[in-house]
Amino acid sequence: MRERTISVFGSGAAKESSREFKMAYQLGYRLAQAGFTVANGGYGGTMLAAAQGAKAAGGRTAGVTTDDFPGSVKNPFIDREIREPTWRQRLHQLIDLGDGFAVLDGGTGTLAELLLVWEMGNKHFHKKPVAVVGRRMKSAIKTLKRNPEVKVPSGFRCVSNSKAAVDYLVRAAIHA
Repeated sequence: MRERTISVFGSGAAKESSREFKMAYQLGYRLAQAGFTVANGGYGGTMLAAAQGAKAAGGRTAGVTTDDFPGSVKNPFIDREIREPTWRQRLHQLIDLGDGFAVLDGGTGTLAELLLVWEMGNKHFHKKPVAVVGRRMKSAIKTLKRNPEVKVPSGFRCVSNSKAAVDYLVRAAIHA
């Protein structure tokens, strides 16, 4: 069986005491327990938390970093760094790397990641499962769905917590 990877998108600004950081840690831990490699942007905030959680569960991690952020250094919980020259290449590498996606709360960067994965699903560039666990991201999706022109790919699920996210991604991986 080949290695399966879930790319996790979320805030690089989340503090260790925040709900988002704790959710990312739990998500990374549960993904690793389920046998997934956890991939993310490789820096701080929820990226650090998800990688730290994965390592605590004995899992593997990948961080996709970029030269566009001068002086940036991968977090210490990343096993394999994939360095891309541009932010755009970094984003596409995270999408290509993932067999599925988990989306936490974050800012415009996370929103850009979510929307690109969403549109690629609508254009049939991938059929990868997406578990949206962030409260604010779910609210944004609910707002966007009010527009009749906005279509949600069949693989998208809004879930209530990290356990539900991993349960969905495991089920989707079995049927892939």
